[in-house]
Amino acid sequence: MGLPVVLDVALGLIFVYMALGLIASEVQEIISTLLQWRAEHLKYSIEQLLSGGQSEEWRSARKLADQLYSSPMVRDLNYEAQGIIAKFARQIIHWLGRGYRLVTRTRNVFGGKTSGPSYIPSEAFATTLVETLQLEGLQQSVVEVRLKSLLQERIMLPLGDTLHTLRAAIGDGALLDVELRNLESSLEKIFLDYRTGRTGLVQIADRVLAELDHFADQGAQVLPESYGATLAFNRRVGYLRSQIAGGMDMSEGLVLQLQPTIKELVAMILNADRADARLSELNHVRQQLEGKLPRRLQESLGILAERVSRRTNAVEDQVRLFQSEVEQWYDRGMDRAAGVYRRNSKIVGILIGVAIAAAVNADTFYIANRLTVDEAVRASVIQTIDQVSLESLVSDTGGDDLSEDLQSLSDAVQTTLSDYALPIGRSPKLLATQAVLEQSWRFPIPRYIFGWLVTGVAVSMGSSFWFDALRRITSVRTSGIKPLSTTTPSDQ
Repeated sequence: MGLPVVLDVALGLIFVYMALGLIASEVQEIISTLLQWRAEHLKYSIEQLLSGGQSEEWRSARKLADQLYSSPMVRDLNYEAQGIIAKFARQIIHWLGRGYRLVTRTRNVFGGKTSGPSYIPSEAFATTLVETLQLEGLQQSVVEVRLKSLLQERIMLPLGDTLHTLRAAIGDGALLDVELRNLESSLEKIFLDYRTGRTGLVQIADRVLAELDHFADQGAQVLPESYGATLAFNRRVGYLRSQIAGGMDMSEGLVLQLQPTIKELVAMILNADRADARLSELNHVRQQLEGKLPRRLQESLGILAERVSRRTNAVEDQVRLFQSEVEQWYDRGMDRAAGVYRRNSKIVGILIGVAIAAAVNADTFYIANRLTVDEAVRASVIQTIDQVSLESLVSDTGGDDLSEDLQSLSDAVQTTLSDYALPIGRSPKLLATQAVLEQSWRFPIPRYIFGWLVTGVAVSMGSSFWFDALRRITSVRTSGIKPLSTTTPSDQ
């Protein structure tokens, strides 16, 4: 058997694999759509990511995943077609899904819902998780508590003690009384401005230090020169200001004291014993997350927060950087999940391929034998391949061109199957020929079973794979002398 015949046999096998691969791809896509494999696998993968793969953590991971799926940003990703026909078709899919879960005794991963998104971008997941943890609201609450403590306990109380001592030394019980009340009123307004969101934290720090400087100037003007009162007052206020500003001249030190780091925020959520009783927002967050934070997720969040703290000291950017770290963590988890889905799809593809091969009796060994000994069958297959433009097969094919060429081949396949008797099927003549070949088979398992398995594995590789192989072999075949075996049955 010469090289041209070998190439023609290879083209014939590839043609059959591609024909069945087109069918298998459509069958697998239909099954995947009906049973929502992609959406279910995504939900399972997110639950496993949250639980860290620990079986004892699945219950809490499911609760958190259900809460994430109920958020508007994720819920809006589940697009469903509209219209009477589309809704009816969707109901059928849902009924099939219920029947499948009933037979296989698997749970509905979507909880009380019937479907979910097949893809969730990392940005949507990270944003939803950060919003579920309520980090920004907790950060606001912590700053409010710290700011209130600063104004009352670290400014007004020490100043009141200082004035009390000066008044006793000077004998003036009303010394700087008006100025102190004005300072207290100004500080209360500053607190309200931050609480209502009218002013940012940096501006708040500037205003606090400015009010403290203004009060010191007023004291210097009012206090008498005797008793060294002015000097003592200035030293006391200067020391107080230095402590508040963290030893810095600008407001940066005060901002660092007021604003919690992302590491502190995450620790507050995860460690109940270290929380400030005044943080009502924290209690609300914990009630919302009770029983929904797996231990492995807590460890992961702690590691991500630690990584952000090492990257930057800019506290105001740490929540944003933490969200970016969560996105990368999610992407890495989904990359692993995609590999698992591809392996599972491959197994399903092999099963579908074997089922199709058995249904149409596509025995690779018998097909190869018929293509080798029957020139007419071999010629009919080669003629079908020649019906498609060789230029499109040999040239580099892009995504759109590949779809068009596959469609052309699909049309050619239908023509060949209707015009020529390929060595597949269950016609009496074909079964009789197979029975003759089986007589020389010495193993207890029939040869056609192995043939179906080989065909199923080949079909599972996909029509695009065999299309590429067809282009390559066609290129080799057309680069040499055209084989004489490509005559059609009508020419014989």
